[in-house]
Amino acid sequence: MCSSDLIAFVLVVIFLWISFRTVSGILIPVIVVLISILWTLGIMGAMNKPIDIMTVMLPTMIFITGMSDVVHFFSKYFEESGGKKNNREIIKLVFKEVGFPTFLTLLTTAAGFLSLLFSSIQPIRDFGIFTTIGISIAFLLTYTLLPAVLLFVKPDKLTRIHTSNNTTLASMRSSLFWIFRNPKTILFLTLLIVGVFAYGTFKISVNSVLLEDLDNSIKEKQDFLFFDKYYSGVRPVELELKTKSNLKIWDYKVMAEINRLDSFLKNKYGAGFLISPASIVRELNSSIYESNPTSSFFPEPEDYPEIKKYLVGNKNSKAIKRLMTIDGNYARITGKIQDLGSQIIHEKNEKLKHFISENINSEILSVRLTGTGTLLDKNNDYMVNNMLQGFLFSILTIGLLTWILHRSFKMVLVFILPNLIPIVIISGIMGFFGIELKAATSLVFSIAFGIATDDTIHFISRFKIERDYGKSVLYAFKRTYFETGRPIIVTSFILIGGFMSLMISDFQSIFYFGLLICLTLIIAVAADMILLPVLLLWMLRSEEHTSELQSLAYLVCRLL
Repeated sequence: MCSSDLIAFVLVVIFLWISFRTVSGILIPVIVVLISILWTLGIMGAMNKPIDIMTVMLPTMIFITGMSDVVHFFSKYFEESGGKKNNREIIKLVFKEVGFPTFLTLLTTAAGFLSLLFSSIQPIRDFGIFTTIGISIAFLLTYTLLPAVLLFVKPDKLTRIHTSNNTTLASMRSSLFWIFRNPKTILFLTLLIVGVFAYGTFKISVNSVLLEDLDNSIKEKQDFLFFDKYYSGVRPVELELKTKSNLKIWDYKVMAEINRLDSFLKNKYGAGFLISPASIVRELNSSIYESNPTSSFFPEPEDYPEIKKYLVGNKNSKAIKRLMTIDGNYARITGKIQDLGSQIIHEKNEKLKHFISENINSEILSVRLTGTGTLLDKNNDYMVNNMLQGFLFSILTIGLLTWILHRSFKMVLVFILPNLIPIVIISGIMGFFGIELKAATSLVFSIAFGIATDDTIHFISRFKIERDYGKSVLYAFKRTYFETGRPIIVTSFILIGGFMSLMISDFQSIFYFGLLICLTLIIAVAADMILLPVLLLWMLRSEEHTSELQSLAYLVCRLL
């Protein structure tokens, strides 16, 4: 992960240089975020929390998400630095216009990471907790350390990102006017795209294998696959056996049921290296009755007393105690099977359960699947379900926060819909391209949703500020689109560049984590810059704005 951290750092620095074109515009944000990372790691050390496969991503995660707050702060600072205001006045204005929206983005991003607390896996819970701590520290430093540093930096030493670039302004102006003129087209295309990818979500399959994280090119993975293919598999199979009706495991009736179960496991289930109480009986039958041509099979009732006597007499031996308890009430069957994935294994287990219900006498013996393989499958299922619960938690939390701030269900829809669309699209991509839903990929939804909402918050907050200043709808949209649109795009590219660094990992879970979040952010930017203005116009279609919107439509038509 050190190489991915370095790549993330380099990509973020490149985007910072493109955005601010000054050494100060690179060093100050980087220092603020690096201090946040160090403090977070220090807190982990003080709490004796080790670095594991999840928390190893903490530096990268804090670096790229914490940088977003700094960029929005700097963008507004540079926007105002070309005027006659002094540093203190500029910083005060930044606090007023950017501080609260940035605080809201902290809450939504934290909601995404804290949704990981729904997981039953402690490393994932720790990842959510300490990432939240890290981005919270980054926010605090952005509005404490960063302003303190800027008080010693004169505005004329910094390059403004909001230069009068006629090409950029013309492109953004054309885009905004096209959006105002074609709202129905935008809504139709959105519904069409969402409908297509919503269909793809039904193709998602839930699956997991033992070494799903390692790429097939890794030597250790190749060795693993070799043994899995040529040595009867590497996935453990475990069954718990319990006797009924005061019978003991070494009784012939019980052994006959176990032998029948052994036969199914070997011939139908595909288990190899099978060891069970019945396999011991078959081996004893072979050693005691060597002259019998059928001695390699399960003994007949008349041949069994000698074998039973041996089992009872040696029930304290290690070999027998590995498979049955001394009291004879419990036993186990162990074996191996190829690691075919939890989906196929689930089908096999259903057939096994059906065989047990139809062919094993429940009044003599009860059988239950257990062991490492079953626990891994259940853990994956719990993980996926918990992450989906966490995703719903993120939606409800952000929706409730939006309603508290705006007291409008329309605004809740305007806020939620542009950020649900990327989730639906990446779900469809997973379905169409066969990216399976498993522990790692299920993490994406709640985290990506929490991060994607940041841009929506900044857009809506800036629009509301402009309206509170008494500006017209047209002017408020223009100011919001031009002044907030560019920082949104810049921060999105920084986030995408940071998450792209995860895609070089040999761990498939980290690769897909980075890939899917990058796709989510790209789609989220498109939704915020194209669909969000249309939804805001829909919300503003009330009587008090009708004449203003008519004038806006007329002006747009004249300009185009």
